[in-house]
Amino acid sequence: MDERKHCLAGPQHTLAVVGIDTGVGKSYCTGLLAHFLLSLSERVTTMKLVQTGCSGIAEDILLHRRLMGLPVSDEDQQGLSNPYVFKVPASPHLAASMEGKAVERGVLDQAVTSLQQRHQWLVLEGAGGLLVPLNAELLLLDYLASHAWPLILVSSPRLGAINHTRLSLEAIKGRDMDLLGLVYNLHGNHELEMVRDTLRECKRALRDYGFRETVVLMPDVKESAAIAWGPLLAPLIERTAAV
Repeated sequence: MDERKHCLAGPQHTLAVVGIDTGVGKSYCTGLLAHFLLSLSERVTTMKLVQTGCSGIAEDILLHRRLMGLPVSDEDQQGLSNPYVFKVPASPHLAASMEGKAVERGVLDQAVTSLQQRHQWLVLEGAGGLLVPLNAELLLLDYLASHAWPLILVSSPRLGAINHTRLSLEAIKGRDMDLLGLVYNLHGNHELEMVRDTLRECKRALRDYGFRETVVLMPDVKESAAIAWGPLLAPLIERTAAV
């Protein structure tokens, strides 16, 4: 069935794109997924909960908009899509404290709610790995779990990815969270045997932890139109149709 024939009008969907580590491709995944959703519905936006290592509008939000083919929005200018931006390239809790600030759950919730009210789809991008501290009392994954948002986990063939993928799946499983599937980011120069073996091990890990064995390959950004996002979104669409 042509994915573009799915009717996504109706309920509001919020999902989170998280990664096994920093620099694994969460931002590209978020922007490309949002671009696909835009081809099905106009009411789609993205959000970066916390950005470190820059100032002004979050760099990842600018990348999202470029991949989506959209200009910077009023929501971006107002900070709704990037409520916390810190200059120091460090963990959110440290980057905030070095500016005499702290990431507050209430501020994140307020920005999320505002965007949810304006858009049919909201794709949240995490910061770093799953267990990065947002503040002294709150880990990223615990914040996402408190809202029961479904997750998309980004992995890659790079060295250490098998271990980091399994650790991430264990953390997700331990919080009884809904995992839509895994995005396998092929960008970079990797030995073919490592690409194949890591992919096999990622699929095995999904089975071992009782998750759906849904893996989407994310090629070079120039080939992004080839990404088959449908299998990741199918559970949300089916759930909506059953209501």
